Amino acid sequence: IQANGADLAGVLVAIDRQEKGKGELSAIQEVERDFGCAVISIVSLSDLITYLEEKGDATEHLAAVKAYREQFGV
Repeated sequence: IQANGADLAGVLVAIDRQEKGKGELSAIQEVERDFGCAVISIVSLSDLITYLEEKGDATEHLAAVKAYREQFGV
């Protein structure tokens, strides 16, 4: 980006998976710190879990997403 004369203004991700980073921060917080920009997500893993809980007929998917959060989430 900088090689082409531009500055990074921010990062947009579809889903914030709310994953652990390498240290105490989440992966997104590490990107914000390391690159000095905001990271904006359309939805978060918590939003997805809430949706699946409210939907009511997605129990197998809900269990898988919760297991993912338990293993990798902050």
